[in-house]
Amino acid sequence: MHSREDLLHSGRSKLAVLMFLAWPAIVEQLLLTLVSYVDTAMVGSLGANATAAVAVNVSCTWLINGFLNALGVGYSVQVAHSIGAGKPEQARRVVRQSMLAVLVCGLSLLLLGSFLAPFLPQWMGAAPEILSDARAYIRIIFLALPFQAAAVMFSAVLRCMGNTRTPLMFNTCTNLLNVLLNFLLIYPGRTLSLFGRSFFMPGAGLGVAGAAIATASSTALTGTLLTLYLFLKKSPYQVRPGESFRPDHAVIRKAVTLGVPVGLERMTISLGHVLMTRLVSVLGTLPLAANHVAITAEALCYLPAEGISYAAMTLSGQCVGAREYDQAYGFGRRAAVFGLLLSFGMSLLLWFFCEPLASIFSPDPEVIGLSAQLLRIISIAEPWFCLSIVFSGMLRGAEDTRYPFAVSLICMWGVRATLALTAVFLLHWDLWALWIIMGIDCTTRCVLMTVRFFSKKWLRTAVARHGESPSSARLAL
Repeated sequence: MHSREDLLHSGRSKLAVLMFLAWPAIVEQLLLTLVSYVDTAMVGSLGANATAAVAVNVSCTWLINGFLNALGVGYSVQVAHSIGAGKPEQARRVVRQSMLAVLVCGLSLLLLGSFLAPFLPQWMGAAPEILSDARAYIRIIFLALPFQAAAVMFSAVLRCMGNTRTPLMFNTCTNLLNVLLNFLLIYPGRTLSLFGRSFFMPGAGLGVAGAAIATASSTALTGTLLTLYLFLKKSPYQVRPGESFRPDHAVIRKAVTLGVPVGLERMTISLGHVLMTRLVSVLGTLPLAANHVAITAEALCYLPAEGISYAAMTLSGQCVGAREYDQAYGFGRRAAVFGLLLSFGMSLLLWFFCEPLASIFSPDPEVIGLSAQLLRIISIAEPWFCLSIVFSGMLRGAEDTRYPFAVSLICMWGVRATLALTAVFLLHWDLWALWIIMGIDCTTRCVLMTVRFFSKKWLRTAVARHGESPSSARLAL
């Protein structure tokens, strides 16, 4: 792991430090997206109904992941601040408290999810022909929620320590396992040919349920490996079994202060996606399948921004902890330029290769054609959405978590939901209109986040929070 001096005072340029942290996170996001592609393609090969059975549950899983990401922010930002301030003992105490939070929240989500699983697909408007598969899928996914909590939390904690390579390594291994289990569990036993030779590939033939078992199993392995790493890896932040795991109310209060706005933001976005999925399901099974395929393919476009956002949050948090406010602003500007350039390239890829991308996930020509239309629509707005993601990471690292929540509330419900309801129920427009509205939402989000960043109000708030005056802080505020 890398210390504060390694990151902030290494003598390397800000761009070099940013890329050092960002590239493993970008590769990790790429691998996660590719595995999602493989999952969708394997399930899609079973037909549009199988794709729709998975798609109808996506918004619910996003809602849960949003809560877990908020939990991760609440503790990982405190780790970054402690390391930036040169306080390894405090950082280690926060890590122990994060483990306690994972245990309590993971088990609570497991119990709640197990109770709600039979009802969620029907509430989401699943058609009768996909209801059985949809219920089986979400029930199995929920069984891995405690491990998912550990995977999200400890990946975030390690990134804020400046260690982005370990989450990459573990997620790579476990996602390769996910692909292997997909082959064994989704399809029945069959004879395959490779390099002119035939061999028998065993298979359970579980279909959609097999995909869920593969995902849950790989998630369980990721969470377990990351937990063991924090206990076994020798470092200033190693968790030692003899240390106290009693609730630390100061750390918990700070985690709630940081995490609640992020949780509300994620909930706002996820509930908006729930509404959008419900609106798409009204349009029929084909639009639902095409919408899921397009959303899966679209993830390729903003994954560099997600990786850069993790690096930006780490650097922002450590700079604020070290009272290096000028460094935080400088890292933010470079992260924005870096993210924007990468996202423009990914948007061009999305525009020109939309049909081949869509064909990976479904053999149905109608699904492919409709998905390609949607991807071309959203590719125009993707760079601006990516820029807003990068700025959100910077603000969270500086403890400015309320503003991204306010932006999400305005854009998701004031812009996207309002326009989408009007388009479907009053104007009777088709799926393409919902994706144009999504682009309007992304662009509005970018404008609001950009104004916030360059106003420097987030840094003035950080200066005041640490009991300093703007004149004494090392930043031209």
